[in-house]
Amino acid sequence: MAKRDLIIRIGGEGGEGVISSGDFIAAACARAGLDVYTFKTFPAEIKGGYAMYQVRASAERVYNQGDTFDVLCVFNGEAFEVNKSQMRPGTAVVYDYPGGDFEPGELPPGVFGYPIPMTQAAKDMKSIRSKNMVALGALSVLFNIHESTLVGALTKKFGKKGKEVLDFNLQGFAKGKELAAKLTKQDPWRLADVQDPKDIIVIAGNDAVGLGAVMGGLEFFSAYPITPATEIAKYVATHLPKRGNHLIQAEDEIASISQVIGASYAGLKSMTATSGPGLALMSEMLGMASMSETPVMVVDVQRGGPSTGLPTKHEQSDLFLAIHGAHGDAPRVVLSVEDVHDCVDMTIEALNLAEEYQCPVILLSDGSLAFSTQTIPAPKPASYTIVNRRRWDGQGTYKRYEFTPDHISPMADPGTPNAMHIATGLEHGETGAPNWRPENHWAMHEKRFNKLNRIVDTYRPTEIDGSGDADVGVITWGSTIGVVREAVQRLRAEGLKVKGFYPKLMWPMPVQQYEAFAATCKKILVPEVNYQGQLAHFIRAETSIKPIRFNICGGLPFTPAMIVAKVKELI
Repeated sequence: MAKRDLIIRIGGEGGEGVISSGDFIAAACARAGLDVYTFKTFPAEIKGGYAMYQVRASAERVYNQGDTFDVLCVFNGEAFEVNKSQMRPGTAVVYDYPGGDFEPGELPPGVFGYPIPMTQAAKDMKSIRSKNMVALGALSVLFNIHESTLVGALTKKFGKKGKEVLDFNLQGFAKGKELAAKLTKQDPWRLADVQDPKDIIVIAGNDAVGLGAVMGGLEFFSAYPITPATEIAKYVATHLPKRGNHLIQAEDEIASISQVIGASYAGLKSMTATSGPGLALMSEMLGMASMSETPVMVVDVQRGGPSTGLPTKHEQSDLFLAIHGAHGDAPRVVLSVEDVHDCVDMTIEALNLAEEYQCPVILLSDGSLAFSTQTIPAPKPASYTIVNRRRWDGQGTYKRYEFTPDHISPMADPGTPNAMHIATGLEHGETGAPNWRPENHWAMHEKRFNKLNRIVDTYRPTEIDGSGDADVGVITWGSTIGVVREAVQRLRAEGLKVKGFYPKLMWPMPVQQYEAFAATCKKILVPEVNYQGQLAHFIRAETSIKPIRFNICGGLPFTPAMIVAKVKELI
């Protein structure tokens, strides 16, 4: 039978082609018009260790990686053992046998097994590196991964390397098809047939941030490489110079944020990208940007911490740092993305907000979303509004920090006639000259903070998923939103009264919206991927709500089934 939703997981040793195999399947499904959401995890070592790639493809919209797999393809014994406990009746397992490094023995009850001698076939072809091509060929036959779209993805990748390389990989693919055709299919899993073509692209979260930055008018980018944010810099490095703009690889994170502040002071729309350890190093200079009211945008792709922590794993535990990671009272705006589409849209919005409000804006992504690929509508540059900073009109005496009705002062680029001014980390008066009188310090604090007040009213409203009263309201943030969306749909389909609340403006906190939502719910559940319950902490501190924490932090995201089970427990 055809299944509208199919989840395929590939596992094996890092360096065996696990990640590239998943990329090819995702690209093929997208070319076939299916909605795709992927999840991948790999070791921190350069080579070696368990790697996994999961592809969820559907004829309908998908919001997350799913609960578990329907189809498992394992390249070695470790991958088999790691995933064995998740096999359930009906699961299909494709494994490297005979000729691999293990014998699976008796499979769990109700599990369908398909032995494919991937390693042996690759050796016969005189290239062990074609093992994953053999696996792809077998998967295409067994589970209706459309051959034309899969071959198209392979051709696009390997055709650049010459006909010989392409032909060799296609031979491995054909060998896998031949081996699978000899087997008798027993399971029900089959990808949906090709859908109508859509105007979509398939892109990973980090690349989507880079795309949003370029579309948002970015003029200067500086960053120091750090997992899992480096791909943002790679994307920007490829495309920003094409527009005649500037990119620097800095010697460390302190240098990168310093260069971004300097470039912004000089008049350029500027940003950097980092992860938690890098954001921690930037904290002093972010305070400098707050004090000098300089527009800067920072993307923080969160990873497991503290310290080096889990460099390649998923976590959303930098909220404390993003909101309050500064000495003194240092205002900033903090946003959080839900999915790959948000990575495009909200990068543009973050650049706009930094320019409009002349302050640091931190955009939170995470390690799962960084590498996940999704099908999203092809962005249309003309559909976006681009905001640039308010510039001095040349009238009267220029005061860089002039008190205005909306607390935002016009800026002047260095060299503007009659607009010489000082911008330092010292407290200052309207002209920029140092001024540390108590009444001035208070007035400038009010200026810096009050200019952000209208963001709560003017920035995109917080989304409420559902209507009426509910027994449980679920408040969550970041990529966990997609998981909660599906869980709420499942629960309501069972007749349970459940609603969702999905903030993307994390700070300043839209307190009235939180309060209004909570007033319609008997209980408030806050699932988040960190140990301390960081959003729950801010909810307790800033509102009258008493949330119920639900935390995990093992390096993996929530699944919809976990949320469903917790809500039922509360009800």
